[in-house]
Amino acid sequence: MKLLINTESLLPPVTGIGTYTQNLLEQFVAMQALESIECFSGRQFASATQTLHERHARAQSGDVSPPPSHGGLHRLLRNSSLAYRAREALRNNLLRLQSARLKNSVYHEPNFILRAHKGPCVATIHDLSFIHYPQHHPAKRVTWLKEELPKTLKRADFLITDSECVRQDLIANHNVPGAKVRTIYLGASDDFRPLDEERTRETLSHYNLTHGEYILFVGTLEPRKGIDILLSAWRSLSKESLNGKKLILAGAAGWNNEDLLQLIKELEQKNNLRHLQFVPNSHLPALYAGAYLFVYPSVYEGFGLPVLEAMRSGTPALCATGTAMAEFSNGSTHYFENGSSEDLAEQLEFLLQDEAYRQALAQRGLQTSQAYSWRRCAEETMKIYKLISRS
Repeated sequence: MKLLINTESLLPPVTGIGTYTQNLLEQFVAMQALESIECFSGRQFASATQTLHERHARAQSGDVSPPPSHGGLHRLLRNSSLAYRAREALRNNLLRLQSARLKNSVYHEPNFILRAHKGPCVATIHDLSFIHYPQHHPAKRVTWLKEELPKTLKRADFLITDSECVRQDLIANHNVPGAKVRTIYLGASDDFRPLDEERTRETLSHYNLTHGEYILFVGTLEPRKGIDILLSAWRSLSKESLNGKKLILAGAAGWNNEDLLQLIKELEQKNNLRHLQFVPNSHLPALYAGAYLFVYPSVYEGFGLPVLEAMRSGTPALCATGTAMAEFSNGSTHYFENGSSEDLAEQLEFLLQDEAYRQALAQRGLQTSQAYSWRRCAEETMKIYKLISRS
């Protein structure tokens, strides 16, 4: 069986979909169960090994930023819906030119919208936030996704979701037959594991952090992540309840966050808060493992991979009720009322005071997280490939 997979998400800056794509590729290469794997980056075709080599080389060199802007015209075109559509059409046409050669390949689109392909195809629908929270996404992307998603749902031979809540949403609200969509939970890398103070010291010293003396958030700084809720809760806590703990925000600047970044800058001056900007993947295991607590206030996620990574690192996690994180953690994280800064502050204070509960929570999270691996995710995805290649 031959696989064609879209790897545009591996271009910097790499976000959750890129992490998903990279880990699937790494597992497929290790499994050696496919006749060939061809990757399409939107501009060119390459083998899986070449694609992964280039991805690791960029990561090692610190190349994590998008190409630089070339003035006002470039920014105007970048924000234009017409330019967005033109770019997508061009990439589809590049794929069509290879359609005869690739028609016998199973095509996996890890990033929502299927491109042009004449053979069997599967798409991963990570979440439907652009429908439920359109105000948290660029308007051009919302418009394009809303127009193209129904076509993908109809055309795909099979669909994958990261959580059951997204699967049920597709079935209930988008007329997708239940037999056509399957939940395949994501995994956490083996790099994430409990590390003691000795093994985190080198990385933490790079950021002037002390093991066990900070509360951590990891993720892109954008409205959907609930950072405003977290900052409001953090400001309300007394110095006595914090007991010297700092709040550390690790994440690149996202979309529509000018006011948020200004607030972070103000709070950095007086509220035991620091923004580390983007943190390389190689530093994340120590950063997670050294945290006293991990907090993820996102109001909506298709999965919420940072929560699983924290659990795998032996760090207790706090997230919102009624989310995909609450689904997969299954009682192994602590919860606050979704969208409530007051309840988040109350739960933070509780966790800061109850050491025995915090440690028990960390152990439950660590045990639960063992069920979620990228190997399992890849194996279950491979079953979908085999199913549609025979249909």
